[in-house]
Amino acid sequence: MKILLIGYMGSGKSSIGKKLATVLGLPFKDMDTEIENSEGMGIPEIFSNKGEIYFRKVENRVLKNILDQPESFVLATG
Repeated sequence: MKILLIGYMGSGKSSIGKKLATVLGLPFKDMDTEIENSEGMGIPEIFSNKGEIYFRKVENRVLKNILDQPESFVLATG
């Protein structure tokens, strides 16, 4: 089971996602954290150093990699 939470910035995706993951006994993943780990720098740094187009390509690649994982999880998107 893969649960993806989408919504506006500040709408509570991460807060609810962590609680939901705990209740369901699933790992919680945060898209921004996954991108930062993949790139070795923060989101603002990626935007300022490499631009939005680069960021969107990385975001797409990271999301595909996460969704290809066989295990269940709760994911808060960016």
